Amino acid sequence: PREAEYHYKLALGWNETGNLSKTVSALVRAVQLNPRHARAWYNLGLARNGMNQPEAALAALLKAESVRPNDPDPPYARATILRRLRRIPEAIEAAQRTLEIQPGHPSALALLREFGL
Repeated sequence: PREAEYHYKLALGWNETGNLSKTVSALVRAVQLNPRHARAWYNLGLARNGMNQPEAALAALLKAESVRPNDPDPPYARATILRRLRRIPEAIEAAQRTLEIQPGHPSALALLREFGL
């Protein structure tokens, strides 16, 4: 786990420089070393999304949710990606999941209002 944390922190540093390719590489290594590292999965999802790899992003975010089911960040991130992909029913479901975890989540509420809910 310490080595996984090293790669996770390395990824955060690469992300600060804007080098998403190296960010992804370090995060992939982190989750290989510790498949239960929820924040690494979450950040991998964000980085993959930043590289215009939405399906890979969604897969990583789902993994983050499975590892830490009470974190509202992964389902909200999924909701925003799904909205961009115009997969509205799935986006609504992900936003609603966010609200199950964190009632009153302002961004999830705003997203649902966009859909007229």
